Amino acid sequence: MLTGGGARAAYQVGLLRGIARHFPHLRFQIITGVSAGAINAMFLAAHEGTLPEKTEALTDLWCQLECKHVFRFDFRMLVPFRSALASIFPRKRWSGPRGVVDTSPLRELLTRILRTPSGQPIRGIAHNIERGWLHSVALLTLDYNTGQNVRWVQGRSNDCYEDPNRRAVQTDLTIEHVLASAALPFVFPAVRIGTQWHGDGGIRLAAPLSTAVQLGASRVIAMSTGYQRTLDEASTPTVSGYPPTAQIINQLVNAIFLDVIDEDVARMERMNDLLRRVEPSERDGLRPIDLLVLRPQQDLGKLAADYEQYLPRGIKLATRALGAKQTDSPDFVSLLLFEPHYTKRLIEIGEADVESQLDKVRTFLGEEPVENDEEAVG
Repeated sequence: MLTGGGARAAYQVGLLRGIARHFPHLRFQIITGVSAGAINAMFLAAHEGTLPEKTEALTDLWCQLECKHVFRFDFRMLVPFRSALASIFPRKRWSGPRGVVDTSPLRELLTRILRTPSGQPIRGIAHNIERGWLHSVALLTLDYNTGQNVRWVQGRSNDCYEDPNRRAVQTDLTIEHVLASAALPFVFPAVRIGTQWHGDGGIRLAAPLSTAVQLGASRVIAMSTGYQRTLDEASTPTVSGYPPTAQIINQLVNAIFLDVIDEDVARMERMNDLLRRVEPSERDGLRPIDLLVLRPQQDLGKLAADYEQYLPRGIKLATRALGAKQTDSPDFVSLLLFEPHYTKRLIEIGEADVESQLDKVRTFLGEEPVENDEEAVG
């Protein structure tokens, strides 16, 4: 399960690279992604080869990625400005992107790395499913027209739970599904799928782990980009005086995209504990899920402050105007930092975090910890 976080998704690449080094024959049968995690999920699902081969190609991609490969920024495209004009002149059609940035570069990038024209089923997924290398893959979006969270599933699917706020759709995934899942609200424009407009799947996503479970997973590796603060860290202010706009946006970013995975993990762990105390015949079809959560051992938002200088000039001026320099932890800036200086560092951190937890990863994957890992790898 690959969560969101914009440019922070480079950290997931480091985790994958670290895992691939020690478990080169591992295959992920069920892959789910949301927001920026959808890009990594599609790369894994669509490409052939071993896990080390895929992760090296993904690493090369992220190490060369720059903001200009993901979006183009234009002050004239600010949402409030366009919305105001649209309300004053309702019959006027305002051409061009409808977000703060134009994501045409990201569309072009996805078309190239996934080797698929826009609007066509992504090549490689069906092939990997037919060969038995992949069971199923799912992306999540928010249908702006209905307010429903939508699970787009390709592959063998169990009956996914549906309620008024979420629905499941069996489909052949396209570039549009990836763009929609990664469409940060207000910043990236919504994407049309069929007759509806969709945006970032992290919005209104109450249970990010549930998709993998409903697709049949009995063991889940959740790759989060959110740092879990200590009590002392959480109680320490990151700004002084009246909070700037950037600080308020930071809290929204954390609440919508980063904190929800921790809440879902806590629920699953409590449910697992309860189910293990109940006889299997009395579980009413429910089952414990083995869960491994990998997350940064340091705050990637605070780290972004050291690399903010590498943002394109227009984005840097806009974020500073919102007060990004007035906070010690510019979390929303970290989402936009598609720059090699930052993404390479996140990949390094991800690899190091796997090394520091290698015994736990080995145990989760059913292998006995070894005393001298270098000899085992050799």
